[in-house]
Amino acid sequence: MSRKDKNINKKSIKDESEILWLFPKVNVLLRRKMQKELSQYELLWEQWSILSKIYRNEGVNQKKIAEISIKNEAAVTRTLNYLEGKNLVSREKSEKDKREYLIYLTENGRKIYEESEEVYFKILNDINNIFKKEELKNLKKSLNKLIDNLH
Repeated sequence: MSRKDKNINKKSIKDESEILWLFPKVNVLLRRKMQKELSQYELLWEQWSILSKIYRNEGVNQKKIAEISIKNEAAVTRTLNYLEGKNLVSREKSEKDKREYLIYLTENGRKIYEESEEVYFKILNDINNIFKKEELKNLKKSLNKLIDNLH
């Protein structure tokens, strides 16, 4: 391969890889939008995200919450401490393993989550309305392909 071919290849790869820089930008913009809406519940996006995982997986331990959230256990511990202090979650000793605590939403946590989930779905609906159905299908397929190859 000649030097010129290498440069063309690098430029092509560079141009195509610029899409990778769009991911953090989209992430930041979505977080800002969600954060603005969540402020009425005195929750940060990260806290709401953990609340969401608990809502969908009640009765699992902290390690599992960290795993499904793709976060480290220390970050999850801090978030759970905050959520517990706000009376949104509770920790209960496992019957099977007394060293382990299982995480549940409190009645207040369930109420707050279900109210705030409406905000989340409104934002998702707004995003869905930007794209045609086929565009969303292709975008999801492409992103899942990328995720599968990065694992």
